[in-house]
Amino acid sequence: MKPAECRRLATEKTAAELGRAAELLSEEQAPPFDVLGDGPGDQLTHVLLAQRIQERVQRGEDPKDAFRAVMAEVRAVVSND
Repeated sequence: MKPAECRRLATEKTAAELGRAAELLSEEQAPPFDVLGDGPGDQLTHVLLAQRIQERVQRGEDPKDAFRAVMAEVRAVVSND
């Protein structure tokens, strides 16, 4: 997972574009735009995290804070505490 790619997608793509990309990637098809990642699973992760960041921003959260919060959630899951 590349946090910079999640941030890029969250700021450059619309919710509709991310939704379409997630749909295609979940069906093992190529997304309509470039998504960095080591295969479809990694790409889907980036798109889904970008969607979560956007959702927080749409609720009024600062973009930097939204990014940090989502990445903290990921770290908590990965660390298995």
